[in-house]
Amino acid sequence: MKKIFGYARVSSKDQNLDRQLDALKKYVPNPQDILYDKQSGKSSNRPKYQQLRLMLREGDELYFTELDRLGRNKKEIKSELEYFKQKQITVHFLDIPTTMTDFSTFGSMQKSIMDMINNILIEVLSTQAENERLLIRKRQREGIAAAKARGKQIGRPKAKYPIEWKIIYDKWKTKEISAFTAFTYLKLTKSTFYNLVKRYENDQ
Repeated sequence: MKKIFGYARVSSKDQNLDRQLDALKKYVPNPQDILYDKQSGKSSNRPKYQQLRLMLREGDELYFTELDRLGRNKKEIKSELEYFKQKQITVHFLDIPTTMTDFSTFGSMQKSIMDMINNILIEVLSTQAENERLLIRKRQREGIAAAKARGKQIGRPKAKYPIEWKIIYDKWKTKEISAFTAFTYLKLTKSTFYNLVKRYENDQ
């Protein structure tokens, strides 16, 4: 008996999956069969996606909200689609309506035509997705370069040394006081204290 699965992905833990999950639940009967990852990178680096690949069997169906949820570039997308084709797993993309069509009632000629249409659409859309990704990265690099040229701080500003840093640092270094006493007195967090220690010692 075939099973129906769904897969969702966002690039970081701060991003929200709700939109994808809500859309997939309309097509995947059992919510437990919707797996997701909160990380970017190659498909081989996504644990839940790899788990899903092992769960899928011949005749199963797999839903994605968008084509770019399958892979981060054209080559990876096409490679994964070929893998599913070899395993005889039907893949659907909610943003490509022709992949949502049930071919079971179609004749061989109609199926061939629909396959050709889907292949063309996937080729075009995967190229578009890759180009958009490259454009975003290019704009990010240009933005960072422009900000640096204006002397703007990029990323989190460095913590400043407290007024009594040298005195407290020396006492801690000679083991007159503990690290806890040192960062508590200086009103720093433990991590900030050690980051300042590292920077201070590298500058010496």
